[in-house]
Amino acid sequence: MRMDDSFIDLRLNSQGTQGDDSFWPSFTDIMTVIVMIFMLAMVILLLRNMELLSQLRATMEAEQQAMELVRSTGEENETLEERLIAREHELTMLRMQMMQLQERSEEQEAAISSQRFQISQLNRERDELNSRVNTLTSERTLLNTQITRLSQEGERLRNQISEANQNIQTLTTDLDQANIRQTETLQDLEQLRITLSSKDEELLKVLALNQERDEQLSDLKEDYSDLKIQYNKLLRPARTAKGKTLVEVRYTKKGKQTRIEYKGPQDSRFKSISRSKLEQNLAVLKKQHNNLYVKVIIPKNSGLSYNEAWSFTNHMHRKYDYYYQEEAKKERIVE
Repeated sequence: MRMDDSFIDLRLNSQGTQGDDSFWPSFTDIMTVIVMIFMLAMVILLLRNMELLSQLRATMEAEQQAMELVRSTGEENETLEERLIAREHELTMLRMQMMQLQERSEEQEAAISSQRFQISQLNRERDELNSRVNTLTSERTLLNTQITRLSQEGERLRNQISEANQNIQTLTTDLDQANIRQTETLQDLEQLRITLSSKDEELLKVLALNQERDEQLSDLKEDYSDLKIQYNKLLRPARTAKGKTLVEVRYTKKGKQTRIEYKGPQDSRFKSISRSKLEQNLAVLKKQHNNLYVKVIIPKNSGLSYNEAWSFTNHMHRKYDYYYQEEAKKERIVE
């Protein structure tokens, strides 16, 4: 295909320059277009490389910021974990104290209920005795009235002995019986007075005992306040899990069966363990590490009494925990 058939030649003197010399101008135009395309592609590549370089720098800055954020977050997590461990220990100790106070309060409430029941019974007995005393007093008054009347009749009858000896004997017999009844009534009344006095003394003793119980309860509340203050003073920042070999022990009771769960330094979760196996593990860790931190966990609904929880916690701390080992050494030095 010829050039004349495809494109219109716009060059001057195109007819005069046709021939053998027409090849080189065409080649020059083609190469010029290729060079322009190459330069345009280079400019586009340079702009693209500059954009990619800018994105790379932004990505590196974002990555550096992310690494700084991760490092600061890790430090905050370590601090929060230490504070969480310390607060859990405080919560365990407070729960044990609350368990002790609840047990004491239940005992005091049971004693107070028993004393109140006794007081109620004594009040009822006293009311019954008062009622009987009133009844006997009324009977005695009636008998006195009858005696007075009979005495008057007897005097009148004595003046009429000649007329009614039979009636005098009958009245004398009635008078003797009335005197006997009066004597018996007086004896019963005296016995009731003695019984009432005894019951009043018992009631006073019960009231005094109840007041003593109330004073003991008040003293226990004051002791609890003093104990809480002393406990807060004893919480020293020296005992911390930071940099220590942490061992966690969870202690619960269901019915009469106790349950111990153990989580060692290398364990990811708690596992059930016997008391003897727990002692063996802690003894081995104590020999291997001189900074063993024993964290005893007493859950809220553990089923344990205060004495059981405190005895177990105190045993674990004083036998294996680094903090209490140092205190024992100081006490031996002082002695």
